[in-house]
Amino acid sequence: YVSRQGKANFSQGSLAHDVLRTVASHGIVPESEFSGLPNGESSYNHTELEKALKGFLDGVIAGRKPSKHWRAAFNAILETYMGGSAPKEFVYQGKKYTPKSFALAMGIDPKNYVSFTSYTHAPFNTSFILNIPDNYSNQSFYNVPLASFMDIVNRALKNGFTIEWDGDVSEKGFGRKEGIAILPEAGEENIFDNPVKEVMVTQNNRQSTFEDYSTTDDHLMHIVGSAKDQNGTLYYIIKNSWGIQGAHDGYLYMSEAYFKMKTVSVTIHKDALTKELKNSVQ
Repeated sequence: YVSRQGKANFSQGSLAHDVLRTVASHGIVPESEFSGLPNGESSYNHTELEKALKGFLDGVIAGRKPSKHWRAAFNAILETYMGGSAPKEFVYQGKKYTPKSFALAMGIDPKNYVSFTSYTHAPFNTSFILNIPDNYSNQSFYNVPLASFMDIVNRALKNGFTIEWDGDVSEKGFGRKEGIAILPEAGEENIFDNPVKEVMVTQNNRQSTFEDYSTTDDHLMHIVGSAKDQNGTLYYIIKNSWGIQGAHDGYLYMSEAYFKMKTVSVTIHKDALTKELKNSVQ
């Protein structure tokens, strides 16, 4: 943000590859060793932290000549709001670790994950930088046709893998209280009472909603399974991060139509892929 003189995104949130990139460069620690919460607080609210950090950086940029002190001052703000700094070494269940050695001990190798998307403004079966606001680190996504995209997701779930989901949660069919995400056709009423007719999603209308900002990169969640309703419609079971709330205690059922239209990308372990695809994304 400073290097680009404020001409970049600076806000809460990022993408799955930023978590993996951070694990690779810094490692991880157990929550018991560093919660990221100041004393006396039990939940995360980074609204003021974000505004404080951005306001500080905007001041640094406005000065037109960043000094050698701004990074230390920036870190001091972070440490104040997050209850100190993460430990460089710690003992967990009787064994000493560094953040990097703990990540290795947990079997997390960031190189084993790949992000997929499906848009026609880039060639299929190649990687490209997806231009969305939260991709501030300019990471690449492997682009595949929509049918292949769905096959990748369904194959991973069938073989016991879970999936990171990134997409749009701003639609009227995204029922936070109801724990359901659907894509009803125009004119459908009482959409959460019983199954309704949904939009037929194609590669073309999916692309159109991306280009006219109808589909936006809003939120990341965790796909943990699938299910079918009484009419045989496929739904994806998704764990949200908004706490134990809604009809399904923090989980939601996302219809196949909603998923096809409103998913921006997914991140999956490479072992969930076919051998041929795994070799292509290396």
